[in-house]
Order: sequence, then C-alpha cells, then structure tokens
Amino acid sequence: MLHLNHLKKSFGKTEILTDVEYIFNKGGIYPILGGPGAGRTTLFECIAGDISLDSGEVKTQEKSTLFFAAKQSVLPMLITGYQFISMLCDMNKNSEEPEYYFEKVKLSQEIRDKHIGDYSFEEKKRLQLAAFLIQKPYVMMFDEALDYCTEEYIDDMLDVLNEVKDEHIILMSTGLLDIAHRISRDVLVLNNGELNLISYETMQIPEIKKAVLDILGEADNEII
Repeated sequence: MLHLNHLKKSFGKTEILTDVEYIFNKGGIYPILGGPGAGRTTLFECIAGDISLDSGEVKTQEKSTLFFAAKQSVLPMLITGYQFISMLCDMNKNSEEPEYYFEKVKLSQEIRDKHIGDYSFEEKKRLQLAAFLIQKPYVMMFDEALDYCTEEYIDDMLDVLNEVKDEHIILMSTGLLDIAHRISRDVLVLNNGELNLISYETMQIPEIKKAVLDILGEADNEII
C-alpha cells in the first residue's frame, strides 16, 4: 500500500499539488496522466522525498524501499553498463548474474560494454529497469519513460513490468493518453493539483475524452 494523504506543494505563489489523495495497492501499474506543468514530476519527487511537502503525508508499509527513475536519468556516465549492473549485483547478494538482467531488458553485449554516457534515452531506461529488477523496491516510479518512444521499446518495458508487478507498486507518468491506456485501462489524471481516477468506460464518453485531451493539449490532433 502507498497512501498519498492530502499532499500539497507550492513554489512561491504557484500551487502545484493542491490536494492529492489516493491509495495505490501492490500488484498494479498505475499511469499518472497530465498535461505540461501539471506537476507529475513534482508529485514523484514528493513521494520519493527529494523535495519537501507543504502539508500531507506519504504513507507506505514499514521499511519499504522506493526507486525513482527520473526523466533525466541520474546514472554514472563514465562507467560501462556492465560495470554498473555488476556493482549492483555485488551489493545485492540474492541477485542473479549480471547477464540475466541484461537479457531480461534486452541490452546487447555491444551496448553493455559502452559507457553509460553514450547510451540513448531508451538504453538508459532499459538499464534503469535492470537496476529495478536487481534492487526489487516496493515502490517503483518512472517519469515519462515511454513517451515518444519506439514500439519495440514500449512493448519490452511493459512486458517486464507486467511480469513482476505482483510484488510491487509501479507508477508511470505520461503526457499521452494512448500511452496511459497501454499501461492500464483505467488512468489517473493529475489536473489542477488533484489526482482523479477515470475508468476506461468513462473515458469512452466523448465529452470526457475531449476534456482530457484538452488538458493534455492533444485535442487538435484527435478525432473523437
């Protein structure tokens, strides 16, 4: 369980999170959908404890761990992917051999031996996913990890996450409705500082879908 208990956060006079209240349960992959400036990254940073809340509380099970894969990857740039994953395996004694995780996230031998600084966006995200599989955090958050990416990469990422989701709570932010629906039929929309669940059935109502697309700035490109 991850309980966001009436979270509020402002920067100066700008309110970002006005009242975020939601309970996430283990075994789900939750899409956090929102338009530009909606506060998705701020929400993740508040959950991770990277920035302080003005009020409210993030509650989860005792001694649980959390992994936050930021949009701008925070990874060691001057070592190879293989060195990075080997180091994590050494730190987590119950892990498999490094090759197991590279095969799981489909990073080739050639890519494993490159410096992480030379990785593409998708390669860095695959590497972060490998790190997640080694560390096995209770809560996992990916910030815009699937937006504007290749179909192969999106399928690979979701295949692995769906395989392991039963033991985790996984949150994935996106600014695209079609990506949100690939993650889950039901989506959570962050707008005006609040988080609201919209079921797949409700999203099929033309007026509701148009309102969501307006929030995302997609309405002009979508045929309802």
